[in-house]
Amino acid sequence: MVHSRPWSSLAFRLALSYGGLMVLTMCIVLAVFYVQTVGVVRVRLDKQAENHLRRLMEHSAKYGQEALQSEIRQTIQDGVDTDTEILILMSPDGEPIVSNAEVFPHRKLSTMGVRELTVKRNGRLIIGRVAVAEMPNGNLLAAGSDMQLQRDMEDLFGQASLMAAIAACIMAVIGAIVFRRVVDERAAAIRSTMSRVAAGDLRQRIPVDQRNDEFTLLNRDINAMLDRLEHLMEGIRHVSNTIAHNLRTPLTRILLRLRNAQQAGAREQALTLTLVAEEVAELGVVFDKLLQIAEVESGASRKNFAPVDLRSLLVDVVDFYEPLVEDTGGVLRLAVQGRTQAFGDGDLIASAVANLVDNAIKYGASPDSEHGMDVLLHAGPAQETAGEGAWGVEITVRDRGPGADAQTLKHMSTRFYRAESDREGYGLGLASVLAIVQLHGGKLSFHNRHPGLLARIWLPAVADV
Repeated sequence: MVHSRPWSSLAFRLALSYGGLMVLTMCIVLAVFYVQTVGVVRVRLDKQAENHLRRLMEHSAKYGQEALQSEIRQTIQDGVDTDTEILILMSPDGEPIVSNAEVFPHRKLSTMGVRELTVKRNGRLIIGRVAVAEMPNGNLLAAGSDMQLQRDMEDLFGQASLMAAIAACIMAVIGAIVFRRVVDERAAAIRSTMSRVAAGDLRQRIPVDQRNDEFTLLNRDINAMLDRLEHLMEGIRHVSNTIAHNLRTPLTRILLRLRNAQQAGAREQALTLTLVAEEVAELGVVFDKLLQIAEVESGASRKNFAPVDLRSLLVDVVDFYEPLVEDTGGVLRLAVQGRTQAFGDGDLIASAVANLVDNAIKYGASPDSEHGMDVLLHAGPAQETAGEGAWGVEITVRDRGPGADAQTLKHMSTRFYRAESDREGYGLGLASVLAIVQLHGGKLSFHNRHPGLLARIWLPAVADV
């Protein structure tokens, strides 16, 4: 959709404003150049007039008045600068003695030195730049030249400046129109895509070319936002479907038990109420976990962020789970290397690590092992991805179990996903880990290590947050 009027376009107004600034700058430069050029010409005319007057005064002092008049006549008739030079010798009362021009209006010159003077020569008025001096006998002598050269230069410069200003204004308007059209074309793809997204098609993306200009970066950011939006909407749909599926079975059991209890005796009714209470309590646990995940994803916990010493945090986690692992005959080991400090909520990070350790305890027992499961907890500096990316700190939890197939690895952090449906749990533990890691700007990944499964949390360094 193109703007109906050019002025309604911000791009047009900005381009026209910069064009106007360019024209103003050009006018200032031309004005300075004009003043400097005219000043140089005027200084040259003044210097010529003073030199000419000085030469004639020296000639008069050396050879007398008659020789001066003869010199003036010869200068007027020598054909050199005849069209531009001005020479006037007048008596003390203002009457011309020898001259090639008349002072207009007719009067006695009273101002000495270099000045502008209007004279009449060959029937037309001209403005000259002359040097005037009073001689010892009272006569007045004026020598100089007319300012036609300067006038011609001023006219030529003025015409050229006017043409340049008009051309600059036209180019500014044309440039603004072209700039507006270019911006409209680049923005059209964004508007078109966003209108289709607003209509409900979340799969639409803005085309991204190879140019790394502002629009390309904006398009990439918008596409990333749309990816995140589509992922969240898919998550909402999945969660809604999964909640409905998971609630249907326990609610059906509760309904059937209550109906059966209506025709049963007091003892059977008491037993039924106990079972129903357990079912409702389990449903309460599911909703509590969902609310916890929603609270983490909302970002409200960021207000509690502070530097966290991961070493002491991991020691607390190991102290809590070590007796449980040892009861199975296994070993829970901790290895911390280098500086391990992250920026975030210590309780949430501890909860995420505890979930991973708990998951390793549940699924990490080796089928060939006779002494239970071994779990290795490690932390240290690391890059976001192997060999590239930003530096931060990683926390890994590795077991010695059979690992997981590719399909399971892909969906491990999906809400309500359980690789083994006969195991206890609701499939929300790893989903909460993912929410916590994303809240801290980190990454969560799972890898088979043959034997065992490795869960990796990467968090940005304190200085990078």
